[in-house]
Amino acid sequence: MRAHPLPRGVAAPCSIPTLGLLAGAILIAAAAGSWSCTKSEQASGPTTCCDQPKIPAGVPAFTVVRDEVTGPTDGQDVKLHVALKQKTKRDDIYPALQFLYRYAMTRKTFEPTTFLGAFYTTEGEAQTGGNPVAKIWREHGDKGPKCENNIKLEFAEEVDKAFMWSLQRAEPENLDDTCHLEVKKKVARFDDKFTHKPTMKVDDAKKAVEVTYPYLETGKDEYVANLGFNSAMTYWAEFTTTMFGKAPELQQVTYVGLLNDQPVLKITTSRQQFDAKLSTVQETIASYSAITFAKLGLHKTDDKGAKKDQEQHKTQVYKAALATLPKDQVMVSPKLK
Repeated sequence: MRAHPLPRGVAAPCSIPTLGLLAGAILIAAAAGSWSCTKSEQASGPTTCCDQPKIPAGVPAFTVVRDEVTGPTDGQDVKLHVALKQKTKRDDIYPALQFLYRYAMTRKTFEPTTFLGAFYTTEGEAQTGGNPVAKIWREHGDKGPKCENNIKLEFAEEVDKAFMWSLQRAEPENLDDTCHLEVKKKVARFDDKFTHKPTMKVDDAKKAVEVTYPYLETGKDEYVANLGFNSAMTYWAEFTTTMFGKAPELQQVTYVGLLNDQPVLKITTSRQQFDAKLSTVQETIASYSAITFAKLGLHKTDDKGAKKDQEQHKTQVYKAALATLPKDQVMVSPKLK
């Protein structure tokens, strides 16, 4: 007697006791979904992804797109591929990296042996892989995680960091804390409450900035009594060099030096002008200073003569630099001698 074929769409069970053809067919049709198979006999199929952690306020939201787990319960290798739900700034990604890491470490009884959390800008990229915009990982034996952040700074962020470098307020990157786990305490500065402070205006469309710098007495919230040309120009050279050096997208810097709340120096420089003629100004002055000190060491001049020689050379270099710029880009007050 021929066996009846299984109803369409019903898979054959792993093993069925001999109950007769009719009884077997009834059991298959009614209870195929509840029949238990041994683990080795079950076909591996796609699983619904994924468990979604509850993301706290203040952390950029993301969706877990791929949750890859291999290995035994007490020695798993975990890879989480997630997609950001919104545009996220470079510095803002660190709370998300830290949260994903804590989630992966605590969601099961045992911590993963190795872990990788990769962030993408879209779910499609998270599904197919590629270059993540940021990632956090921990290899077997590592004491803590490491991070990589490939999110590009926005122009305003870029020049703000450059401005902080110019004021010697920037915080160097801690290469031992790439995930920014260390909570940094804000250290008060003596000039935080000064009335006169350096300021910066940003023109995002033109990729330009205007820096206003008040010339103050050292450690005091008051203008200097006397300001020479070389002193005023030294701040200009340092600011311009640092701004262009630390902000790759920056195309123009306007520097305004203030004395008694009035502009005494205003210089506008494009990146092209800076690269062509002005980028070596500080280096030229520093090189000549080394020569002067050598003369001093050989007793070919005294302290007074060395200082006068250096100041004369600075004046020559600064004036030659300004001469390379169009006249409408340079304003030097007669007060600066």
